Amino acid sequence: MFDPSTPLSGRVATLGMLIIDHFAVHDAGGREVPADEPILGGGGLYATVAARQFLPPSNVGFIADVGPDFPPAFRQQLEGLGGMVYFRARDVTTRALNIYSGARIGEGTQSFRYLVPRRQIWPHDYRAPCPVGNVKWLHVVCDTQRAASILDEAEALRAEGWDGRMAWEPLVRTDADVVEYATLAARFDVFSPNHLELQTILGRDDGVETNASAFHVRCPTPIVVRSGADGAYAFSSDWKGWVPAFWKAEEEAHIVDVTGGGNAFMGGLLAGLLLTEDMRAACIYGATAASFAIEQRGIPRFSKEGELELWNGVEAWARLKEMAWRTDLLEQSSG
Repeated sequence: MFDPSTPLSGRVATLGMLIIDHFAVHDAGGREVPADEPILGGGGLYATVAARQFLPPSNVGFIADVGPDFPPAFRQQLEGLGGMVYFRARDVTTRALNIYSGARIGEGTQSFRYLVPRRQIWPHDYRAPCPVGNVKWLHVVCDTQRAASILDEAEALRAEGWDGRMAWEPLVRTDADVVEYATLAARFDVFSPNHLELQTILGRDDGVETNASAFHVRCPTPIVVRSGADGAYAFSSDWKGWVPAFWKAEEEAHIVDVTGGGNAFMGGLLAGLLLTEDMRAACIYGATAASFAIEQRGIPRFSKEGELELWNGVEAWARLKEMAWRTDLLEQSSG
């Protein structure tokens, strides 16, 4: 489980876009004002950077559609991760504005709008001659309408020989229909809403475990419910149980910005599935990856000391072992 030298074939990749995130808050008069400098963002980027914490660049894929407006410093940041990023030249880079109702980033309610038209990524974009193809696990973060189109395209690619699997991180409508979500989720290999999204889908709040069980009755696909500070709960044929969040309540000073935490969990989860094909182990990878994502604004900082790769100054494998130990303790205390 913890051997970073395990030989692998295939990649973890995403259909999430590269986004340059801009930020705005509100002044004392309620007026929207810019805040801080733009950063690299997008749920797909958080997910694939998380996968990269446990996988070499040859086993991670990310398509970055960038225009002439893409800052050289951002390109250098992504190139520093190794050959996992395929830069495609476009007229303009996707940008979005994150707006907070409070006076500081992270304060109050958050809204989001694109500043330029999106260019979405599809499964066929990873076909040859794409240099980051051979995808074995594909992260999909989208609403039901796009999910249906992605599934149809994936079926066509499978008819041509693609053998990849897909995990769906849903964007959930307030008027969610449980039959629609269950029908689509059954066509994926992993379904992972957060606990609030699952409540919305089911139209009730009976607790994470009960809700996961209720959805699993309708859909046999393994479900992993991301539950923030409470950790994550998985319900699958080979394992069901909790993995705790890495940062405990008394360690909240380590949590700077939870943006991207759920996406990072997904990337770690898929890296774990590629490495182990074991859901319990994969959830431990996911929880570890999420802990790195929320320690700062933006994606984790990558550096090297000799051959040792560090994320926010910490070796991911060392934190993974700590996360596994904490999961063992949780199971012993609840068993």
